[in-house]
Amino acid sequence: MRGFFDALGRLVFPVAALFGVLALAYLGSTRFVTQFDVFPPEQWFLNPGYWLTYGHLALPLTFLVLNLVNRKYGPGTTIASAIVTWCLAAGVLVWAVMTYGLSAVEGQVASIGVAATFFGALFAGQLVSIYTFDQVRGIPWWRAPFYGALFGGLIFAGFFYGQMAYGSEEPWANRLAVMAGIYAGAAFVNVFVYWALRRLIRPLPGFGGA
Repeated sequence: MRGFFDALGRLVFPVAALFGVLALAYLGSTRFVTQFDVFPPEQWFLNPGYWLTYGHLALPLTFLVLNLVNRKYGPGTTIASAIVTWCLAAGVLVWAVMTYGLSAVEGQVASIGVAATFFGALFAGQLVSIYTFDQVRGIPWWRAPFYGALFGGLIFAGFFYGQMAYGSEEPWANRLAVMAGIYAGAAFVNVFVYWALRRLIRPLPGFGGA
């Protein structure tokens, strides 16, 4: 029983952090990023300002959290943290639907189809990030956080925005390119934040020194 409660206690802060990233992404989903709109009105579809929000910019934080949890506890606890977080998010979504109705929730969040695609794509990206970090951690220390965040983000962007190519009227190629660039840049930033937190978050014995 003690081992069970110890394992459960390890999930508290990782789950809170991952759920916080999802909440931050939701809160930023109504604020559009228009600073990079440089193309003329006739080429509006090349400007990201009509779809890119601060919620999109918050999502890469999920891979920073996963990297730090993986550093501290290894892949098992990290995967469990991601699964519990998604279960909580699904519970909140079900509660919202039962309380306010499906149409109201879809108006505030997204359609069920889009939400399911988002869940599947981001969870796939999280699994790839966790696996990559675990496989390349070691010396040099920066490889694991960089490649974990990079591959996880690219998998998410590829799955989520790539599926728009099938039957969607929205321009999808520029969205995929923009998000790939964002996650590539976020992977570099991830390394510096990870480096700053390395002394505060020490790895357990047996998980390497990355």
